[in-house]
Amino acid sequence: MNKPYEKENYALENGLFLSPRQVAVLEELAKGLSNKQIANILNIAEPTVKMHISALLRALGAQNRVQILIKATQKGFIS
Repeated sequence: MNKPYEKENYALENGLFLSPRQVAVLEELAKGLSNKQIANILNIAEPTVKMHISALLRALGAQNRVQILIKATQKGFIS
């Protein structure tokens, strides 16, 4: 089974893309994990997690973490 970060980019209707690593962060975010926990699981630095979350905010047109999850669910990225 492939890990999310091994897949290709996910295109959004606004012309932006979610990278495989952003999708991996999104999936961990959906579990209710903190930035530090996500960083530990994905073996990346906490500021990198923050960067990915900022990119998710922009790409999904969200204003906070809860809206990221709502919009990602609506678009079928997470269930």
